[in-house]
Amino acid sequence: MGSPRRSAAIRGTVLLAVSALVFLPLGGMDAAPPAEARPAPILTARRIADPDAPPFRAERWTDAEWGLSLVPPLGWTRSATQSLNPTSDPPDPVFEVARFQLRVGDPSLYAQPVALTSGLLADARAVISIGVAREGSGLIGAGPEKSEATANTLGFVATDDDLTYEGMRTFTRYLHATATDRVVVVRSIADEDEWPDVAPSLKESLTSVRAEPEKPHGPKALVPAPPPSPSPAPVVEQVDRSFAIRGQILTRAAGMLGVTYVWGGNSTRSGMDCSAYVSRAWGLERYSTDSIWNVSFHITKGELLPGDAVNLTTGRDPKRRGHIRIFEAWANAAHTLMWVYEETPPRAVHRVVVYDDRYQPIRLSGLSGAGVALLIPGTPAPERASPPRPRATAKATPRPTPRPTATPTPKPTPRLTVTPRPTTTPGKTPSPSPIPR
Repeated sequence: MGSPRRSAAIRGTVLLAVSALVFLPLGGMDAAPPAEARPAPILTARRIADPDAPPFRAERWTDAEWGLSLVPPLGWTRSATQSLNPTSDPPDPVFEVARFQLRVGDPSLYAQPVALTSGLLADARAVISIGVAREGSGLIGAGPEKSEATANTLGFVATDDDLTYEGMRTFTRYLHATATDRVVVVRSIADEDEWPDVAPSLKESLTSVRAEPEKPHGPKALVPAPPPSPSPAPVVEQVDRSFAIRGQILTRAAGMLGVTYVWGGNSTRSGMDCSAYVSRAWGLERYSTDSIWNVSFHITKGELLPGDAVNLTTGRDPKRRGHIRIFEAWANAAHTLMWVYEETPPRAVHRVVVYDDRYQPIRLSGLSGAGVALLIPGTPAPERASPPRPRATAKATPRPTPRPTATPTPKPTPRLTVTPRPTTTPGKTPSPSPIPR
């Protein structure tokens, strides 16, 4: 083996020879082409790094106010301060002091607070954030167990949390001060596809974190203010005329109660039938049960409202007479009984009847379906099948008080009163025979 000085001299000679080969053109000095035609050199002079020297790193960042420092990954950019600490609900328990990112694609994005979400990663690709726990957050006072500690860093005990969600990979290190309740939080976030490339530099940056245990906690988080309520639009009252019309129908129907039933009649004085009664209550000219469809339309049983009607046409009536009623309200919760106004022999009545599926619910044209049918408990009254015939009150003909039958007093059988015949005296005329009385 040669001496160290001799080895150094040999290395110097080799370097000079390589330098000469680099800077001198091949073929000698006289063979050099003109300047404008000379090709660009493919090698440039550079300083050969010492293989034993530590790898080149970025400069350490330090914040004396918050007592934090770290060495970010080489070539990364520090985020704008106005992009830190966005307001969120629930509030972020960490107060960001600094943030570093792999790139800044759109500078206008950082003119306002930007959250650590996939929206930020779409521009930054990877982020490392350092901060302290806020006053009142759940991080303060929640010291880790000894079994949870992953590292000790100058007065701090570290715990790590590795998560993946929404296509993002997050690696967070919590540094809990051993002498105080201060907590320092360093978060590394990258797209899951980018993580394999940036993970080594991120974790190396984590090992460079330094913090002071005596510094204060971060300020309390701001609760986002509720959005201002828009000025209320002017309220335009929408008046549905159907409510008033329905009330008028029931009022007219109630005003005709007691009118005598007359088949085919159409007079409140001399009498009317069921269809004439409903036509008047609806405020129409006279319609029959078979023609009232011209001014009405079909609805369902569940859509019945006060002032609607239920119609039995002659075709569906076994007696071929037809009948129609005005619906007022339901009389039970099962909707099998209902309050109606109807003209029926002997006169118009307001009563409870059993709902009959043969009757078709109908509604006067122009009325809306707004409103709710009332529930008024009631009991149906017996319904007469045919009009009763009036009974004439017969006046009793006065009869004389019968006289007692006189029993004739039996008369005694007359007896012959015999007048004694006088003794005949010779020479005298004899007397006549006696006459009975």
